[in-house]
Amino acid sequence: MLRVTNTLTGEKESFQPITPPQVKIYACGPTVYGDIHIGNARKEVNFDVIRKYLVFAGYQVTYVVNITDIDDKIIKIAAEEKRAASEVAQTYTQAYFEVMEKLGVQKADFQPKATDFIPDMVSLISGLVEKGHAYAVPSTEFGKDVLYDSKSFQGYGKLSGKNLEELMEGARVEKNENKKNPTDFVLWKASKPGEPMWDSPWGKGRPGWHIECSAMVRKILGDSIDVHGGGIDLIFPHHENELAQCEAFTGKPYVKYWLHNGFIEISGQKMSKSLGNIWKAKDALGDFRPEVLRYFILSAHYRSGLNYDRESLEAASRGWEEFNLTFQRIEDALAGPDGNGPMDLLELRLAIDEVEGKFKEAMDDDFNTPKAMAALFDLAREVRRVLSQDARPTAGAKSLLGEALEKLNQFGGLLGITTAQRVSVPKEVEELAQTRLQLKAEKKFKEADEIRAKVSALGFTIEDVKGGQYRVLPKK
Repeated sequence: MLRVTNTLTGEKESFQPITPPQVKIYACGPTVYGDIHIGNARKEVNFDVIRKYLVFAGYQVTYVVNITDIDDKIIKIAAEEKRAASEVAQTYTQAYFEVMEKLGVQKADFQPKATDFIPDMVSLISGLVEKGHAYAVPSTEFGKDVLYDSKSFQGYGKLSGKNLEELMEGARVEKNENKKNPTDFVLWKASKPGEPMWDSPWGKGRPGWHIECSAMVRKILGDSIDVHGGGIDLIFPHHENELAQCEAFTGKPYVKYWLHNGFIEISGQKMSKSLGNIWKAKDALGDFRPEVLRYFILSAHYRSGLNYDRESLEAASRGWEEFNLTFQRIEDALAGPDGNGPMDLLELRLAIDEVEGKFKEAMDDDFNTPKAMAALFDLAREVRRVLSQDARPTAGAKSLLGEALEKLNQFGGLLGITTAQRVSVPKEVEELAQTRLQLKAEKKFKEADEIRAKVSALGFTIEDVKGGQYRVLPKK
């Protein structure tokens, strides 16, 4: 039975969808004012695996990831660069999609842009005003602001565990003398000269950030959904405000399970622009293979913190290489002639029989990817032990190795930590790689480097791996 840690209750709960086998998931996507950083990428990889595992477990998943393409930050960047806000948003939306493709993140079933749902946001805000949960106040020459009355909703603070009165006393919020309460927040913001604007009952303006997700969830998935996710930094105020808006409007529970992934730290410090330690995902992908980044991200439980630095990534790269070299060694053994010597295969048989159960047990425990990967590593280790025996694999051993390869591909593929497919390497390139290996053994390093350059000119790269071996891969 799958169990998940629900931020709303703070407990690990049995996963029971509202209308099984259907599962509706909404995970907050990027605000497209710049290139996404490695923290954004962590969330995308974590929820990619969660989605894929739920499908593997037999659920019919509808997965939605939004694009926030109107926001104060986008408007600020547009003004600085003297471009339209829509152009800035489009530029970084495309950049986001390119990074997701490289990371092997499966496209969401729906990827809505906030600006395509303005009428739905206006309708939701109007309903909150009518129900007494929101109010309009004077703002700019173009119209009024509409604010949510946080005191009108009795459950405000229940997701974050924050006390409303304490929040009001210590609120650090945008100054607005027309607010009823310090914790009230903007649903609709009257535009200023030069800003994007849409018509509304309160004049020309644009939506607040929190109302965007609420409107898109309700339009695409309905009043109540199974899972809502994002980074831990979104719990308050963003997700708290989403919950308050929707439940005040519908009178129904908004989300059954709230899942939040932990922060990424850069060399032991919280990643932030003020510290100047933002690591863009595209830069990380320029230095490391996508599978290595996924391997690194999934090596920690999604709810825990994760320290990100070059040394950690290089260590992850070595671990990934060792794991993936197992695939090549199995394929080489299967392609070779049968042996006839005795081989100790009992432990391999047991490892194959146990890997699926161990993998499922780990993933059913709140998507414990480190433990799930450990199950795969155990099988890979046993494969390498068998292949290290002096005798060539017998026909029986080959049969077991084929089973092991199938399991490693199945579950490693679900996590996205295996290469998508074995690359066809031209004979000329393979011969050059073999020559280079011999030159290195003879300590002719200059000649070996010249061979590497020839291979690069042919569109491939040679990656050295543990044990004096190598892999030939297409250039990034």
